[in-house]
Amino acid sequence: MKTGCVVGCGAIGPVHAEGIRLAEFGRLGGICDIDAGKRNKYCEQYGVKGFSSFDQVLCDPEIDVVHICTPHYLHASMTREALSAGKAVVLEKPAAISSCELRELVSFVEENGYRDRVMIMLQNRRNSCVQALKKLMKSEQELGALKGIAAHVTWCRDEAYYDSAAWRGTWTYEGGGLLINQAVHTIDLMLWLGGAVKEIRAAASRRAVTNIEVEDTADALVLFENGARGVFTATNGYGTTVPAMLELEFEKARFRYADQALYRIEGQDISIVCRDDLQFRGKSCWGNGHARVIDDFYRFLEGSGGQMIPITEAVPAMEFVFEVYRQAFGRE
Repeated sequence: MKTGCVVGCGAIGPVHAEGIRLAEFGRLGGICDIDAGKRNKYCEQYGVKGFSSFDQVLCDPEIDVVHICTPHYLHASMTREALSAGKAVVLEKPAAISSCELRELVSFVEENGYRDRVMIMLQNRRNSCVQALKKLMKSEQELGALKGIAAHVTWCRDEAYYDSAAWRGTWTYEGGGLLINQAVHTIDLMLWLGGAVKEIRAAASRRAVTNIEVEDTADALVLFENGARGVFTATNGYGTTVPAMLELEFEKARFRYADQALYRIEGQDISIVCRDDLQFRGKSCWGNGHARVIDDFYRFLEGSGGQMIPITEAVPAMEFVFEVYRQAFGRE
């Protein structure tokens, strides 16, 4: 049994706390936040101790696993500190806020033998429909070659959202906007299913919210090494927030993942392959894989099966984001 502590009580922190609570080999042992009100709320809810500083967490011998759910600019440094203190790490996206910082963090993990100690949270890979699609792609030769992938993200993030915290909407503290925050999981799925990328031709801009530094709209043409062509569009300027849509076109069939269901389309025939398992509920736009990923990591740490997603798995999607920022804003 491993004891975890959630660091950061923003939007995603409570999802991690619930994931630890549900994990067979996990126990929630603490909540850390500099905001006493937020911290006390969840400490009382779960009956656990509170930490007012990250150093307190790292010095506590009872804490085995640190869940980093803090603002983006703290992710890489906190990961290094936690690993150096002997803690395992569950790291929320993004792993880093620049290509240089990402390379340095991955090198630190690899060179110090921490590969099996830090897991990046790519929860949508564990959605039931995504797992089913991945299995079909491996087992059904009759699908033929992959011809194209279309991915679309339509969320709503208005002025009030960006005004809710000073770090949001800034290059220095958020590292970007729509792409690094809201759309990165869809980018990850597109690349995880589509394979290595040969070239990206992209654009990004501010359209819905103009008083921020970063982008809220982006699009890209993605040329894959296997010959497939991808189209990616994303915006935070929609009227509401809905789950992302992903479509894969093979020579003999089309698969569409939308509204938490996977459709198979062959000519005029449309069938539902499966629906996402909603046992672990959360925001539909986030997917429902957090608890599964957390449970798997705690199993892995305990040596009782399970699997983990190493930080290297975050690299393709993160480098995609940074390449768009380079093309659109000249950022390195």
